Amino acid sequence: MRLDLAGKAVLVTGAASGIGLACARAFLAEGAQVGLVDRESVPVLEGDVMAVRADVTDEPKLAAAIATVARRFGGLDVVVGCAGISGPVGTPLAETTVEDFASVLAVNVTGQFLLAKHARPWLSPGASVVFLASDSAFVCAPGMVPYCASKGAVVALTRALSVELDGVRVNCVCPSVVDTPMARGDLGPVLDDPAFPVQAAEDVAQHVLYLASARSRTVDGQAVLADFGVSARSGFPA
Repeated sequence: MRLDLAGKAVLVTGAASGIGLACARAFLAEGAQVGLVDRESVPVLEGDVMAVRADVTDEPKLAAAIATVARRFGGLDVVVGCAGISGPVGTPLAETTVEDFASVLAVNVTGQFLLAKHARPWLSPGASVVFLASDSAFVCAPGMVPYCASKGAVVALTRALSVELDGVRVNCVCPSVVDTPMARGDLGPVLDDPAFPVQAAEDVAQHVLYLASARSRTVDGQAVLADFGVSARSGFPA
């Protein structure tokens, strides 16, 4: 399938590792111009690429980073919000602090809101915004209240922005467990021999490419659930 992304101006947050880095590499492979935004240093990549340091929770610095990338490329055609944190994992509600809850929402939700807010003036007609949400917006594991709440909020934010932003499509990808440095930090050796399906960051990047491209021009305000069909299975003992 031709995605026709060559020459498109793309901005990716959370681009230093994991899904964000996989998305950056995938867009570069398609011939896009890619701006990488992360609070950490990003790896050196080949192609028409630039990197800017910024934390998505710092509104002035994020706005400046977006403007720097947009000016370099003459605007933005695609914005991909991959910056995110898991917060406390396996922590009961009674032991979850309000600071933990607030910090997860600050990155996972407010960071996406600020990305859309400050990218909007630079977006070209027909531009696409793709957020990274999670299957945790729909199915939940114990001990992850902040993360699940944040990803559910991203799905709602996606729908609200798809209505709010005329001429711009907004969608999100909701993968199940992805083998990334963040997931390994949370799950440790479980990912070495998992008893459940695990996907690669490159798998998620392919969904992002499709949603960013004109091939998905009829898709707007949607949460693409990529979970190997796990959530489709009933708990009925049949």
